[in-house]
Amino acid sequence: MQNHITTRDRWLGAVCYLSVLVFIPIFSKNKSAFLARHCRQGFALFFVEIAAFFFLRIIEATLGMIPLLGFIIVLILNLAFFLLFLALTIMGFVRAMFGDDWRVPYLDDLAARVPID
Repeated sequence: MQNHITTRDRWLGAVCYLSVLVFIPIFSKNKSAFLARHCRQGFALFFVEIAAFFFLRIIEATLGMIPLLGFIIVLILNLAFFLLFLALTIMGFVRAMFGDDWRVPYLDDLAARVPID
């Protein structure tokens, strides 16, 4: 399968995992099945990043008001989410550059529902 994947598709597939830049490959013409899959996964990851951002702001506005414990909880949650999304972004970027048909753990079901062809 890797012989049919062009360099353009690999680069655009890698860009899919760079947060808001996912819209560049989504609106490109002539998407291969490889690129469409990475677009769906990149969009699902971007959607979850936005949801996590709002979740963390709510936690910060509520639990963050507890004097020392709230600060520590918010700090740990922010760090955990940042490292998780950084790891998924790096893995997706690298796997797309190598032409792998990688599935983002736990996001594959959500990505399958994104209507990108």
